[in-house]
Amino acid sequence: MSAQIFLVAPADADIAAFAPILEGALASVPVSALFLPRGARSENAYKDFVKTVAPIAQSEGCAVLIEGEPGWVRTLGADGLHVFGSAKALPATREAAAALKPQMIVGAGPAASRHDAMGLGELDIDYVLFGPLEGALSAEARDMASWWAQTMEVPAVLSDPQADGETADAAGCEFLAVGESVWKAPQGAAIALSEIAQRLETL
Repeated sequence: MSAQIFLVAPADADIAAFAPILEGALASVPVSALFLPRGARSENAYKDFVKTVAPIAQSEGCAVLIEGEPGWVRTLGADGLHVFGSAKALPATREAAAALKPQMIVGAGPAASRHDAMGLGELDIDYVLFGPLEGALSAEARDMASWWAQTMEVPAVLSDPQADGETADAAGCEFLAVGESVWKAPQGAAIALSEIAQRLETL
């Protein structure tokens, strides 16, 4: 079974410009989850962004994950919360799991070490993320994610922001997080995402 796609929205996406691009991309291939980073947005601007974008993704059967307070998940109509960080994210992840599980999705990361990943994984969350949300994926992060996927039951999300139709490889993880290369692709986001999906099906 090929890895599922975990799509990461641009941190600075403009609502009006991004919404139709996202709609086209999600119509091109099945995407399991869409994460909406807050970036530098104010609280109100971020909430407006989520309220506009979430229905687009959910109409395509894609779960929407946000960052912020656990209470925002239900009030904004999202499906779950991603807690940023590694060891320092443990308290917030524990709080999110207690508030949202089992009805909502809770994930955390990127994990900085195997020890940190195990600490997060013990909190009854739905996934542990490895690798950066922007920039190049390191060999160390890839290897750690692969180890996790081979030895642990909690699903792994390997984030490779620069993955494209020629390089995408989930390294055995259940999910591959992509975003940067998709949104910047000269051929357009929908085609770029389709190429990544086709590549994953061949591995």
